[in-house]
Amino acid sequence: MPQPVPYPHSTWFFKFCECLLAAIAVTNTLMMATEAVPSSFWETHEIFSEYILPFIDIVIPLVSAVVFSIVWHRRERAGRVDSGLRHAWLQGIIRYWLALSISTYGFAKILKTQFQSPDYRLDMPMGDVNGFGLTWYYFGYSYTLAVIIALFQIGGSILLLYRRTTLLGVMILLPVMVNIVFINLFFSIASGAFFNSVVFTLGLTFLLLLDINKLKAAFWDLIERLPPVNMGGNWGKHGLRFLPIVAAFSFVLFLVRTNENETVLKGTWKVVNMTRNGQILQSDAWLTDTTAWNRIYFAGWQGCAFSPNPYRYKPAESWRGKYEFDSTKNTLRLMMFQSDTAKVPDTIQLAVSNRTAKSMRLQGVFHRDTVDMSLVRLR
Repeated sequence: MPQPVPYPHSTWFFKFCECLLAAIAVTNTLMMATEAVPSSFWETHEIFSEYILPFIDIVIPLVSAVVFSIVWHRRERAGRVDSGLRHAWLQGIIRYWLALSISTYGFAKILKTQFQSPDYRLDMPMGDVNGFGLTWYYFGYSYTLAVIIALFQIGGSILLLYRRTTLLGVMILLPVMVNIVFINLFFSIASGAFFNSVVFTLGLTFLLLLDINKLKAAFWDLIERLPPVNMGGNWGKHGLRFLPIVAAFSFVLFLVRTNENETVLKGTWKVVNMTRNGQILQSDAWLTDTTAWNRIYFAGWQGCAFSPNPYRYKPAESWRGKYEFDSTKNTLRLMMFQSDTAKVPDTIQLAVSNRTAKSMRLQGVFHRDTVDMSLVRLR
């Protein structure tokens, strides 16, 4: 029977990282039981959530990892410990912990305990919704997408449970977790979720680095089987490689320069008063007249919208289209559609007067009616 190859000695820092991740795995798994504790307990015992839980999550794993790794390293140098077996146990703990934790988030998506927005948030104006609410609504909009993400998390977690498929599981899960870290960071998701995502990502990165030689052999040392293409030497090849990137940048820059964004009128304007054919429209005229506008939105190259509703924007009752503003002549040309089904826009020419940074006046003819509107900027 062949004898097992002795596990090579590792540095103290490697042992410390491995011990720290394994310690976090143990404490993190034990802390999952706190989810079953009633919320009333945490409300009446704030000292647990503010001091004791962070101590268990951070301090205990850190201290235990330092002590254990130092003792282990000294005993290894003295030849009094089987490091291979310890590595196997610690890496096994890390793999099973990651599989448990990440698959838990996967099943939460399938069972609809994640990405569910409360009804009151759905009635909030988009500008008032925070990053957490936007993220939950965006990913919760499509249950199919949530299930696909969950299957990646669950499938990758299953692969972590077998040594031969650990690397494949890591390569599936790591891009998912890195994306989640960025979402948690830049959309201000709860600090606990951000901490967990960072720790899971570090654990997956650690497992990935264990097979760095395999990755180097597969992606860097791989022998190219196709014959080389000669194109004026190395300089010609390097120039050709950069050509697609330069072309892409030039194309987008061309579109930006040829479709300059209007910034003078851009923003949200409130119609303070509106006169049609010399008669002032009542404040509730918008309830029966979709041309009794209360809000006007100028969005630069994204067009404009005239909304009768003073409380929220509804596409079905608003006029939308594009506009051209000539600041030298103070003229505003509108190409407006009353609905999405309209094929030919109504062209409206308005004169802009009394224009300041905060207010202006629009005058012109719309559907044979003379209109006069006084506007103030909201944002």
